[in-house]
Amino acid sequence: MAELSPDEKSIIKDYPLAGSLDDLCGLLQEAEPMYESRQISSDATIDRLDRLYQNALSKLLHGLLGADAAFNLRSRIADQNVDSDLADLFKRIRRGHLRYDHCRPLVRLVIHKAPDVDIWKAVFDLIATVPRQTPPASSQKGPEQTRRLVEGRIFEEIHSCTFRGVEGFLTKYFERTDWSAQADAIWQRVLDPASDGNWAKFPNPPVRKDVLEWGFRLQDDLLSDARSVCFSTTSKADLVGSDAERQVDPLLRARVQGDSGEKHDWKDICVVGELKQSSDEIRTKDTLLQLALYVREVFIAQPTRLFVHAFAVCGTKFEAWVFDRSGPYSSGVLDIYEDVKQFFRVILGYAML
Repeated sequence: MAELSPDEKSIIKDYPLAGSLDDLCGLLQEAEPMYESRQISSDATIDRLDRLYQNALSKLLHGLLGADAAFNLRSRIADQNVDSDLADLFKRIRRGHLRYDHCRPLVRLVIHKAPDVDIWKAVFDLIATVPRQTPPASSQKGPEQTRRLVEGRIFEEIHSCTFRGVEGFLTKYFERTDWSAQADAIWQRVLDPASDGNWAKFPNPPVRKDVLEWGFRLQDDLLSDARSVCFSTTSKADLVGSDAERQVDPLLRARVQGDSGEKHDWKDICVVGELKQSSDEIRTKDTLLQLALYVREVFIAQPTRLFVHAFAVCGTKFEAWVFDRSGPYSSGVLDIYEDVKQFFRVILGYAML
């Protein structure tokens, strides 16, 4: 096991874990006994175990990554702090490039509530010993095959913890905020019959191109000073920061002065959306999985992110979502014409997050 320097020991003492990993013990204890039985299990069982391991290790690394000590301990392999090393490992786990046996010594220490110094020694060992190269080409799958595999795993993760139409959803996220008064003033102006902008006239039929143009005009005229700005991607090359090839329409990210908006990085994205022309698709599994794929990339690129806003506009139907580490939950389906005030409050809220 790695030896700690006096400075490292001092930092660990000054920034104790203080039981912050205790809540993970149950999940880790569930994964650990199954490890030995893996070799005699069927392929289907192994696939389920892989998902269990990935979930357990992701939460463990996320917990360590958020520890104050990780922000202060220096990396031994790069010019950065340990939190950045852990973020790199987190990305590898989410992409299936890190085996459970690499992390097993650390897992055992956490389960047995070992002293902080032993846990951080195991962290340094893990960072130093995990291979840093890309998996061999023979282990890579084609984009379509990989996408289907990822979708299957995501569905397995969220199908039992997805909650639609959560009471109080809109109040929690889009009312009584530091920007809600400003948003209310804008939507009241938008819906004023005397307004010359015709913003209340959502495109009908809601063709993707027309919906995007409507949104960009609304943004240019009324949201030029908002914190976030909406973009559309014209090709998969417009979005970087991931091994996966994804094209998102639309996306919101923090406004940066002088930014041309031609290239986007997953690490900067605040909100993801999905546009479809048919209202019938608002409740489909495919629409939810598409949003979940986007959110997965945001979590991978932003390991300390606790939750991600997402939304779907399908025809004249709209649904706002929040994905956190426990699963997705939504506002329920809104009709853009019948629930116009709520629709504008949410759209404006995204720009002001």
